Amino acid sequence: MSCEVALRVEGLTRLYASGAGVREASFSLCTGEVTALVGPNGAGKTTLFDALALQAGFTGELELFGVPNHEEVEYKRRMAYLPEARGFPPFLTPRVTVRLAEDFWLQKGLLARFQTEAERLGFAPAHLDVLISDLSQGTREKLALALVFSREAPFYLLDEPEAHLDPIVRAQLESRLQQLGRDGKTVLFATHDVHLAVRLADRILVIRNGRLFDLGAVKRVEEVLAALVEPGSGEEVGDARLD
Repeated sequence: MSCEVALRVEGLTRLYASGAGVREASFSLCTGEVTALVGPNGAGKTTLFDALALQAGFTGELELFGVPNHEEVEYKRRMAYLPEARGFPPFLTPRVTVRLAEDFWLQKGLLARFQTEAERLGFAPAHLDVLISDLSQGTREKLALALVFSREAPFYLLDEPEAHLDPIVRAQLESRLQQLGRDGKTVLFATHDVHLAVRLADRILVIRNGRLFDLGAVKRVEEVLAALVEPGSGEEVGDARLD
């Protein structure tokens, strides 16, 4: 099967003073592919994602739809990133936050798209003009998801998008991720939920014992769980030390 490469990662290394971090991770993602990154707490998922989003220093080479990471502005224009720390200013309202994002990202019509995404996720219109500090954690998560999905980009990098969501909203999230794939978008999401990964992903990557492995198109939870604890499971695609 032919693959039009969306993201290419070569020798990505990001280390801390302790020597921990991510070391020599190399892989590529195909256009229109939904990929899950699974690993235990502290396995390097967020460390890797922050580097892919150019939010942290690293060595190695990245290329997103043909644009290398040193062309930072053009690289970032091709990505919608949901970080682990959502980090909204508590003194703003969602409406003001979205307006600022619309201007900062140069994404005309973002507010209208946000309102559509927010309605899909059950974000009440009345919450648009409430201070973010007064919103519940679950509502702030809906805000973060609606905002990232309203950004027009060919690549979506999502760090634990299912966090703090109730079952109804999780079902809406799954439907939205599947739709992104059908629309030809490339998605890489990190998760602790093996069941979610198996249901949604065309391909699963695992970080285990300091190494990054490609399990391919896995459709059985037991195989992913085995790959998290057993040596010799999956094809090694890098050497990622735990953070």
